[in-house]
Amino acid sequence: MLKRSLIKIMSAYIKMLDKRKADKIASLIKSENKHKRFFLFQTPTHSNIGDHAIAEAQLDFLNANFPGHTVYELNQDLMVYFIEKYSSLINKNDIILLHGGGNFGNEYMREEKLRTFVIQNFPNNKIVVFPQTIHYSNDISGKKQLQAIQKLFAGHPNLTLTARENVSFDLMKEYFPSNKVILTPDIVLSQSQLKNQPRSYGLEVIRADQESILSNSDKEQVHQLLVSYFEQVINSDMHVEDSRTVKTLEKRKAVLEFKLSQFRSAKIVITDRLHGMVLAAITGTPCIVFSNYNQKVLGTYDWIKDLNYIRFVRDIEEAQKAFGELNSLESYNPYDSKVLESMYNPLIESLHE
Repeated sequence: MLKRSLIKIMSAYIKMLDKRKADKIASLIKSENKHKRFFLFQTPTHSNIGDHAIAEAQLDFLNANFPGHTVYELNQDLMVYFIEKYSSLINKNDIILLHGGGNFGNEYMREEKLRTFVIQNFPNNKIVVFPQTIHYSNDISGKKQLQAIQKLFAGHPNLTLTARENVSFDLMKEYFPSNKVILTPDIVLSQSQLKNQPRSYGLEVIRADQESILSNSDKEQVHQLLVSYFEQVINSDMHVEDSRTVKTLEKRKAVLEFKLSQFRSAKIVITDRLHGMVLAAITGTPCIVFSNYNQKVLGTYDWIKDLNYIRFVRDIEEAQKAFGELNSLESYNPYDSKVLESMYNPLIESLHE
């Protein structure tokens, strides 16, 4: 009973702090009175570091390509209160942006509902969804949710959806024929995170959630593959233990830099996480990547398949072969984000229109 009371008190306190943060952002908006503005909604407060990498990359992308604009970021915990109390601060010329990632569909309903909430509340604004993977399950629940979203999106005259791989691009065009649909790489691939750090260990970044298709036996073989070659093997993940460590911009940057440094210090990474592969790519780290339950890993790999230090594999046998090849790789070209630079033009043009 006491524990429940403490949880309620802590929850109420955290909500109060979030409201204060939203109030502070509203005061800043009023005092600055800027004319060219982006409102970036739905950035993460949960534990997934891949989503935090997306959040940072989105801000960097906007600052690099739209230097005359001001960006106001309202994360998942602030946005509903902000919209309910301060939506009048957003005028019809402001552009609304929604966080990208792999949460478009009925698998992650909190994110789906937040996205829906924004689109419902701003029918007259240009809204652009950053690069996403879409996945609605082929059952009653998935079909019902898709029908509801189709109806909502069809009623919005200025909504742009960005797919980050070809399967999602085709599905979005099929599902939402009334909306503009564009294709770009995952936004994190717009960055280069190369630094000269000594490499000394094997890094294992394997999922432990519903998106993994690797059996326990597969995971053990992955681990043994690394152990057989490296004196030190780090078993890591793309999550922080306590989501409070990424609640502020400064903390988010620190957590992300720690993870990037972990990748830069690895001689090889084995992963089944999309952003395990992406962080390996942008840090120039040799990587073996398995698929997951939907198209997002393979679809994203298509953008970087020419990188000879990133190998997509379908089973343990292919992983073992790729492991030997990567360990004997004498040289490889470092990641150059400029190679994909033109692939983001559809997104830039949509924001300029």
